[in-house]
Amino acid sequence: MDEMSEAQRVGAEFGAIVLGARLSEEPPDPDSPLGRIRAWGELHGTDRLTPEHVAAAIEGRPLPPPA
Repeated sequence: MDEMSEAQRVGAEFGAIVLGARLSEEPPDPDSPLGRIRAWGELHGTDRLTPEHVAAAIEGRPLPPPA
């Protein structure tokens, strides 16, 4: 990894810590909001995702069917 990439990685990790998150190379937990959105997108197409889908995933509600 070159010096610039390393500096960007350190900055991203610091930002994640400040926001209470973490960076990962692994796929998200399937039960997490991001994991649920990714699974829905793989099934129905990510171009069909809407802000309503994201809100439902964050709130733990079922994701709406494709429009």
